[in-house]
Parts: sequence; C-alpha cells; structure tokens
Amino acid sequence: MKSTGEGTVLRVGMASWIIQDGNYGDFELGQETECAIEFHATDLQPVQGGTLLAEHIEASRYRIRARVVFSAPNVWVLDAGRFMIFEQSQLTAPAPVGSFVEGIVDLGIDPFFYSADLSQVVGMPLLSYTWVVREILRETTPWVEVTDPSGRTTRAQDSAKESFVPVAKTDGWNDDNGHGNYILALERLDR
Repeated sequence: MKSTGEGTVLRVGMASWIIQDGNYGDFELGQETECAIEFHATDLQPVQGGTLLAEHIEASRYRIRARVVFSAPNVWVLDAGRFMIFEQSQLTAPAPVGSFVEGIVDLGIDPFFYSADLSQVVGMPLLSYTWVVREILRETTPWVEVTDPSGRTTRAQDSAKESFVPVAKTDGWNDDNGHGNYILALERLDR
C-alpha cells in the first residue's frame, strides 16, 4: 500500500471471467470504479495487537496485520488501516472480532460476492470504496500442463515465471484467449 498524495493505492488481482460474467466492463487507465476488495489467505495467525499494516510484497500479495471487525458463518472482514477487506469462506475466522491477525493475503476485486449478497448480511460494514485505476498490468506468465494426484492433466500458469506487462486497458474477452489475469493499481478516493 502506498499513497500518491490523494489516497491509498492497492494492487489487486482480477481474472477475465469477472468481466465475462458481466460484473464489470473492461477497465482503463484513469477510470473511476466502485468496488469492495476481497482477500484470500492460508496462513493468517492471531497476534497480540499492534499497528495495522498492509505492506505490498509482489503482484497482488500483501503482508498484513489487521483487526477482525466482523465475522459471520460465511464471511469475515478485516480492517487493514485505510481500507477493509473481506473473505467469503466456510471456515471460521481464526480470531474473534476485535482481535488482530497477521500473515500474507492475496487481494482481488470483488467479483460481486459482496455487492450482490454479502452487503445484505446483518451487521456487515460498508466495504465498497470509490477507486481510480492508476495502472493495469496484464499477466504474461507462461502456461504449463500440470498433472494432479488423480492423474488428470490441466493447464496452470507457472508461478516460478510470473511476469506482467503494462497496458492501457483490459480486454477480458481476448487477452490470453479469454483467460487473462490482471493486476489493477487502484487509488482510493476519499469522499
């Protein structure tokens, strides 16, 4: 997370299927958009208080220390300082409301889980912010064939060769034959 003077800038991931599902149109530099930010984590651990932190590592991954501000059976919300993020999950939050967690998260644009359903959950905080698209990176990581333990072969991107190129706008229907992934640098507008 950094600031360009006006607001908080986050780098969030977005897959082309989100555009293809009609949840958003293609994004372009300078565009304003309203959305919530979701997170995915596998290793968040409870910690004793401290200063809220959202430190960018790479791509859309952040090291965070955040306070749990909401928890329900299928969703929980973290306050990471200048923004709040949610995770829709069947798992129970690893810490009660009011406590702190720390670890690595991957941030992504809300594919409408929040705006379509979760925003209606009783007690859910307001998570939709106004953002300006400051940078768009299109993923160019090569695809490889991967065989799972059952012997089924699928295609996946080679995380050891992760790479991106800057573009002026997304093309969710055509980039990477409709399988494009992006990193959007979004600057939060304080309104």
